[in-house]
Amino acid sequence: MATRRGALALAAAMAALILAPGGLTPAKADPVKIRIGWSTMPGHLIPVLYSKPDILKYYGKSYTVEPIRFRGSSPQITAMAASEIDMAAFGPLVLALAATNARLDVKVVADIIQDGVGDSHSETFMVRADSGINSITDMKGKRVGTNAIGSASDTGIRAMFRKNNMQDKRDYTMVEVAFPNIPAMLDEKKIDLGTVLQPMSKQLLATGDYKVLFTSKDAMGPSQLVFLAAKGTFLADNRLALMDFFEDHVRAVRWFTDPKNHDEAVKIIANFMQQPPESLSYLFTNEDYFRDPFMVPNVKAIQESIDIAVDLGLAQRGIKVDPDYVDLSFVKEAQKRIEASQ
Repeated sequence: MATRRGALALAAAMAALILAPGGLTPAKADPVKIRIGWSTMPGHLIPVLYSKPDILKYYGKSYTVEPIRFRGSSPQITAMAASEIDMAAFGPLVLALAATNARLDVKVVADIIQDGVGDSHSETFMVRADSGINSITDMKGKRVGTNAIGSASDTGIRAMFRKNNMQDKRDYTMVEVAFPNIPAMLDEKKIDLGTVLQPMSKQLLATGDYKVLFTSKDAMGPSQLVFLAAKGTFLADNRLALMDFFEDHVRAVRWFTDPKNHDEAVKIIANFMQQPPESLSYLFTNEDYFRDPFMVPNVKAIQESIDIAVDLGLAQRGIKVDPDYVDLSFVKEAQKRIEASQ
């Protein structure tokens, strides 16, 4: 009996302590760790967006970020299926494959980069100037460098060849090559055409030794080249923290793309890439990809790209992106918060 009375007394004392001013408070939840896949810099920006604490309101409080690099969009499907990442930098075809082949519950949540919008940059597919290749039909029997089968870049290549009645394996050969290695492979004549990203595209053209055979815009028109996609369960389980994350995410992109911050933003990216800032001066100008001011993706363009990929035979079947595979509530809420604070 004495033991029971002691236990009750202890419980009462603990309750009083918790309720009393200055007493014990509930343990604070750890920040949600967000593992985000990415493949190219400076296009995706993901590795540097959270490097400037003074423009982030919630980093380290309600969330943290772990950027994880991949060769392209398509390898991120496997990582997401294995729960190794929570968000990914997907292209349209990869979204369709993630939904239909991997059967992932995945949602389009934010813009990353759009191609060929207005006067903005469009991805370049280049050949050597001395190659004798002046048209797509000149590529018959040649080798094409692609960063990853099924990526947004890969789809653009195949769409352009399809327009000229040319098919992979029958008329040309696709070779998977990581983006940074494509210029060297062109120079060594191991491939005849490849996707060359900025800033290398501008640098190679300036030498006069290379030329653009076509652009992604030539192949597909303006497109949502890459977007941020997330697991539906992760969004649902961490909604409040992710609202904070997306507000910071959008704020960060807006800071980097603001002309008044251009020099500092370029320096941050140059330091990360270990390149001289002068080589990245094109960033956030018309020589760069388009980024929506509030990171709202072009869902219509994603659907159009998926339809093209299905027509090319890159996917057995397509998907209806809206409403099943899109959730814009996070970037819309971010926009409201940011506009309300201005």
